[in-house]
Amino acid sequence: MIRSNGSCSQSRGLHHVTTIVSDVQRSSDFYAGILGLKRIKKTVCYDDPGSYHIYYGDDTGSSGTVISTLAWGCVSKGMVGVGEVVQTAFRVRSGSIKWWSERLKAANVACNLDYSPFGEPTLCVADPDGTTLALVESEKIDCEQGAGDTVPAVLGLGDVTLNVRAEDSTIDILEDVLGFKRLSQANGAIRFFAHDGPGGSLTLQTVGASSRGRLGGGTIRHVAFRAAGIEDQAKMAKKLQQKYEIAVTEPIERTYLTAVGFRAPCGVLFEIATDGPGFTVDEDPDHLGESLKLPAFLEERRPELTNILPSLD
Repeated sequence: MIRSNGSCSQSRGLHHVTTIVSDVQRSSDFYAGILGLKRIKKTVCYDDPGSYHIYYGDDTGSSGTVISTLAWGCVSKGMVGVGEVVQTAFRVRSGSIKWWSERLKAANVACNLDYSPFGEPTLCVADPDGTTLALVESEKIDCEQGAGDTVPAVLGLGDVTLNVRAEDSTIDILEDVLGFKRLSQANGAIRFFAHDGPGGSLTLQTVGASSRGRLGGGTIRHVAFRAAGIEDQAKMAKKLQQKYEIAVTEPIERTYLTAVGFRAPCGVLFEIATDGPGFTVDEDPDHLGESLKLPAFLEERRPELTNILPSLD
């Protein structure tokens, strides 16, 4: 139900978002089964290999289409607050909201129709752990859905909304470093735009004095932004450090991408992730996400990890 975005590649915008879940099979049943995203990688958290890290996206895991889940089995429920991602939207084809509403209700998934601060019809829903999601009809679809599709597809990430107390230098970083432009402002929200493709927009919602959130099940751990490659990423990190005096981690190689992390002034954990090598580097595109893939340094622990990890269909 989610197709590759093909030639929609852009050098900026969102790369992926990562949420925390408690039950990997239940999460897979929702993201792959109900939403129809493709499971593109079945691997582990490199820092905690006793837990799964599962990626979902389009046919090949194109940047801007991916949501990943960190499955922490004993995690307590998180709390969304200021300095957190409060909604992750997926793009769907214009005219398909009614279809999606009926599909979700048939699967006993609660949903309700609302409107974004900019007046867009938005079907609000939550994953089984409570991660707040939305389906938003998109008039600007660069990549056409195939004529043979029998159901409306999810067409990648839409708007990611962050709650902030007030406007701060996060805005400068979005525009000066991460490649976004301020597009519009309404009802206390500012929309930033990078491109028309999947993962091309982000919203800052100012909420005034409010409590910070708490990381846990049903919360977004981080938002990752795109870098064309290692050199591009290094230039972005250097500007963060020198111009904005923000601490940035050393590059972390995760087989499918290389990432650096930093805490934005608004409090949200940001990453800058490279587009490559991509999710087809160790699996045939026709068989992505079918087998457990481990980085080389964990391969000798495969028998142990196979026994520890819960089953996942």
